[in-house]
Amino acid sequence: MNLTIQTLFTDPNIVKAVIDRVLQLRLDTIYWKQYGDFLETKQRVFKTYLGTVTGVVAGSILGKNDQKPIRERRNLGSGYTEIAYLGDRYQMDIERLSQLQDIIDKFNAANTADQRTILQEIIDFIVDDYRQVLLAPHKRMDIVVPELLMTGKAQVHLADNKENIELLDIELPFNFITPDASVKSKFISYMQQTLEELKSKYGVFSKMIMSRGTFNKNIVGCAEFGETFKMILGNNQFYVSGGLITSQMASSVFTGIGLPPIEIKEDYVENQAGENVKIYADNRITLLQSDKVMKMRHHKPYVMTDPVPGRSYNTAEGQMSVCNYRDEEGRYMEYTAEWIPEFTTPNKIVNFDLSTMSA
Repeated sequence: MNLTIQTLFTDPNIVKAVIDRVLQLRLDTIYWKQYGDFLETKQRVFKTYLGTVTGVVAGSILGKNDQKPIRERRNLGSGYTEIAYLGDRYQMDIERLSQLQDIIDKFNAANTADQRTILQEIIDFIVDDYRQVLLAPHKRMDIVVPELLMTGKAQVHLADNKENIELLDIELPFNFITPDASVKSKFISYMQQTLEELKSKYGVFSKMIMSRGTFNKNIVGCAEFGETFKMILGNNQFYVSGGLITSQMASSVFTGIGLPPIEIKEDYVENQAGENVKIYADNRITLLQSDKVMKMRHHKPYVMTDPVPGRSYNTAEGQMSVCNYRDEEGRYMEYTAEWIPEFTTPNKIVNFDLSTMSA
C-alpha cells in the first residue's frame, strides 16, 4: 500500500478510524450533552412543542349507571424552529504537514508487517487536527445551551462568528420569577414559599443550577442562610463566616427544608478570539424537573447531498460532515453541521432572575 497526504485524508477507512479515536479520547468535555442527546429532523424548518404532556389528569369516578364525561386532550403549545448552520475552515500548518509527510515516507518504505504500526502512528499524529474540527460545533452549542438554560434566550451575532455562521435568535417560554430587593435578606424563605405555590402546576424539581458567583452572593450571602445552616447541620457558623460553604453543604440545608439540591456550574469555553467565556450567567437560578430537558436536532447538511466536485466528505455524530481538501493556497480541513437545540418542555422550567433583587 502506497500512501500520500491526499489519500490519507480522503480514505474513508482511515478518516473513520481518526474520528473514532477523537470521540474515544474525548479530551474536552461537551457540556450540552448533560441536558440531552441528538435527534434527527428531516426538515430544516419543523414544528416544535413548547410544552408536552408530562402527567396524566386523574380519571373520573363514576356511578354504576353514569355516562363517562367527555374530556378534551390536553393542548400542546406549539411553534416552529429552524435548523442553524454551523461551519468553519482551518488551514493546516505547513510545518505539521512536513512532519506528517516524513511519517508517510517511513510508512511507504516499510514492509507490510511494519506498516500497520506506522499507520497507527500516523493516526495518532493527525488526531489533534481532527479534534478541533469535530469539537468546534459542540463548543458553540456549549455556549448556546447554558445561555438558554440560564436566561431563556440565546443570540449569536456576526461579531462572534469569523466564518459567518448564521445569526441565531431563540427565546423560550420559561416561567420567569423576578424577586425585588425587599426579599434579599429572606431569599431562602421566599424561594420556599414560591416553590410551594408552584407545586400544583410544576410538581417537584430535581435540582437548581446556578453559577458560583450567584451561589456565594445570593445563597451563602443571604442573611438567613447562617441560621438555617446552623439549624440543619449544627454548630457550623465558622464555615459560614469563613466562606467555606460547599454546594453539598448548602444542598443538605435546602433538601432539609424542602428545596431542591444545588448544582454549581463553573464551566468555560474558549471563543474564536481565544478568550475563555463563562457559559452560565450570574444572577440567575434555574430549576429543572430532570437532567434531560432538550434534544439537539440535526439535519443532513446540503453539502452531503450536493458535494463540491473533487472533494470527499466523511460523517461524524449529528450528521456533521468533515472534509479535507487542497488548493493553490494550502490544505484545509472544514466541517459543516446543521443543528439546533430543542427544549422539550420549556414551559416546565422555572427561572429566578435576581438582577433586580441584586441591584
